[in-house]
Amino acid sequence: MRKLIHLFIIALAVGLLSSCEDTDLVTIDTTTSSAPELSQIPSIELSMDNADDALAFSWTAADYDIALAVTYQLQIAASGTDFAEPYNLYSGTGLSTSVTVSTLNTAILNKLALDPETETSIDFRVVSTVSTAVDNLTSSTQSATVTPYATEFPPIYMIGAATGGWDTSLAVEVPSSSPSVYTAVWKFIQNEAFRFFAQQDWSPTSYNYPYFSAGSVSSLLEDAMDGDNNFKFVGETGYYRVTVNLKTLTVEMESVAEPIMYMTGAGIGGWDQPGTGASIKMTFVKENVWKATATFVSGEAWRFFAQADWSPTSYNYPYFADGTVAAMFENAGDGDSNFKNKSAGTYVITLDLNELSVTVAAP
Repeated sequence: MRKLIHLFIIALAVGLLSSCEDTDLVTIDTTTSSAPELSQIPSIELSMDNADDALAFSWTAADYDIALAVTYQLQIAASGTDFAEPYNLYSGTGLSTSVTVSTLNTAILNKLALDPETETSIDFRVVSTVSTAVDNLTSSTQSATVTPYATEFPPIYMIGAATGGWDTSLAVEVPSSSPSVYTAVWKFIQNEAFRFFAQQDWSPTSYNYPYFSAGSVSSLLEDAMDGDNNFKFVGETGYYRVTVNLKTLTVEMESVAEPIMYMTGAGIGGWDQPGTGASIKMTFVKENVWKATATFVSGEAWRFFAQADWSPTSYNYPYFADGTVAAMFENAGDGDSNFKNKSAGTYVITLDLNELSVTVAAP
């Protein structure tokens, strides 16, 4: 059906907000207009290794028979959905755009809600618009088969006497640093056993010593030869960085210094050197996270210290400017910009350098 759209071009007097002096009537017949056409889409390989690579897309101009300001949208949708819920990779007046592999991968996962590590098909098209009063023009559809890569990786866990106890509530989180790779710092107990688990529970998936038989395991670990063929830690009791690669089937261990953190200052009892007097040694929770119970003195200041000394490393209030600090603290405004307590009380305080957060909770 022919659709006639009236566009009015209003000429304004220079410098004045006045009424129309001239009105021209323009008729657009979209049945004779030419839609934009998407050029051949590039070869698409989604991989974390080429995440920064650019994918180039281009299209021809829409032709409305008259000169108009046209906006183009490069859209994607899951194949078979007829673009019921499209996502715009690009919107603008240009006839081309460049999209990184990372951007496309994120759009497929988060906007189209498709599963990672699963082969799927997505559709591409270009839509041109000039006005809400004019029908959009749409290119033909092109499709590509892709396998989006995962961008979030759940941790694995360690449970056992070697890492704190055979209790799922004591499971030690080992975060993923990249696909199939997990690493954490923890205290290991000599001659005790443990096992890796894919969840914070006994089942369904765990990884014992024989699981890594086709790879390599640190000499600090051996087969416990118990009913589950757990790992037995045979090194000296202490803190170690454990790195697990489930792709190459390797387990590495490296001795590290104890991850320590102190709180000291009049705000928690006195400006004693960290590691002495009223200073509080925080409990290591996981890498870059500590927790402690402290009694805070209203109106007084304090600070975090990463060693049993005043230097070299400490963390004051401004250090967390890009994160979150509990409302009961403020910048002391002193020479060191320490934390200042707005109120008094006993609380459990958690320091998280991963998230740049300082939080408090009831004990």
